[in-house]
Amino acid sequence: MEYFINNLLFTYFPHIAMAVFWFGLITRLVKTNKTIQAQSTQFFSDRKIRLGSNLFHVGMIMVFLGHFTGLFTPESLYHIVISTETKRIIAITLGSIFGTMTFVGMIILITRRIKDDRIRVNSGFQDYFLLFLLLAEVGLGLASVSTTATASVEHYASLGVWAQKVITFQPDAGAIIAGHNLIYKLHIGVGLFIFIIFPYTKLMHMLVIPVGYFFRSGYQLVRKGLQWKF
Repeated sequence: MEYFINNLLFTYFPHIAMAVFWFGLITRLVKTNKTIQAQSTQFFSDRKIRLGSNLFHVGMIMVFLGHFTGLFTPESLYHIVISTETKRIIAITLGSIFGTMTFVGMIILITRRIKDDRIRVNSGFQDYFLLFLLLAEVGLGLASVSTTATASVEHYASLGVWAQKVITFQPDAGAIIAGHNLIYKLHIGVGLFIFIIFPYTKLMHMLVIPVGYFFRSGYQLVRKGLQWKF
């Protein structure tokens, strides 16, 4: 039974998650692309939102890119430049920095959403669910850093082997990480669940967010004769 569950979660579930993700992504972009936006709470906040939002978005994007390049770059390719041990040190260092950025940004956003009466009134279940789900995922990622730092380099490298076996449809992918720490498995499981729901939530706005957002110095919104300045 344990083998069956492990194989289901880490051999087949990744394919299910990616199939649902791509189907939702394509249909959302083609049929309902005008709905890709996050309901703004900036009308009800001050400049502090920039700190939390920028920490969250920059940190999350960098963490994703780090995971993507770290997991899917073949060992034979990155060994041209660095060793596996060096790669692990880089992953631990950058993962800790950008993971902490993301975590702190989310704490700021959650606190703002809970404490500000006007924002709380305009928040729905999805807002809180996504924030706490992402917070849990980032927390699991940060918790796994200590395991990555203390485990053997082979243990770390096997995560990349697993990911590459998954994308090449190898039937023994799940067996590669069968003996890995529960924190890793929870981190992977929650991450795959996020991919499943991604196209059907406001997380889609991360694919179309304007780069200029991070560098704007301020703006003025005008609605029916009223002005808000940020």
